[in-house]
Amino acid sequence: MKKNSSLLLHLLFAVIVIIELTGRLVENIQMEYFVKPLIMIWMALYFMRFKKKSAFTVPVLLAFFFSWVGDNFLMFSEKNELFFFAGVGGFFCSQVSYIYIFSKFGEKGGKGYLQKNPWVSLFFMAFIAGMLLLLFPGLEGIMKPIITIYALSLIGMSMMALNRSGRVGATSFKLVFAGSLLFLLSDSMLAFNKFHSDIPLAGFLIMITYIAAQYLIMRGLILEE
Repeated sequence: MKKNSSLLLHLLFAVIVIIELTGRLVENIQMEYFVKPLIMIWMALYFMRFKKKSAFTVPVLLAFFFSWVGDNFLMFSEKNELFFFAGVGGFFCSQVSYIYIFSKFGEKGGKGYLQKNPWVSLFFMAFIAGMLLLLFPGLEGIMKPIITIYALSLIGMSMMALNRSGRVGATSFKLVFAGSLLFLLSDSMLAFNKFHSDIPLAGFLIMITYIAAQYLIMRGLILEE
């Protein structure tokens, strides 16, 4: 029964993703209005159907909800800059929720990967510092602290995903960490394209990596016991 429902849900997801990405390729924002809000709703429904652990249901759904809020506001960011700020705020809350989930919940006791290897954090810090150095000349006024704070939350989320290594099953760790890196890549491309230089097929690349990121994180959390 679960296998059949998973297949049907994935067929629905494939339709949503194909329409979303097609809209990005042909630069038809109207196509996005109908399907983009469905992405995180689908993630939440799939997670609720197949999750093994109940303890972190509320914070996971909060992470999905704030991502949904961010998705919806960013759709209208070209019309008014306030929508961009609201979208970043939604995703900031989503990253904080993910940080809480990744750091608090696990299957095993003991220290995580970064706690055992704190020097690895330097690579994350170097990446975010390099990105901010590239972006800062194109940022004005309040955008500098907003982007800096969000960037720190994003890198913190990926670091906490890495820290799950040794605290959860191997497959759950790999899926979530891969998802966190794709999230980092997607948002880095978004910021670079908006504040530095145009990226060819930016909308398509940003969205496909974002969808894959959320999907991998969701599937990894489903496997956590």
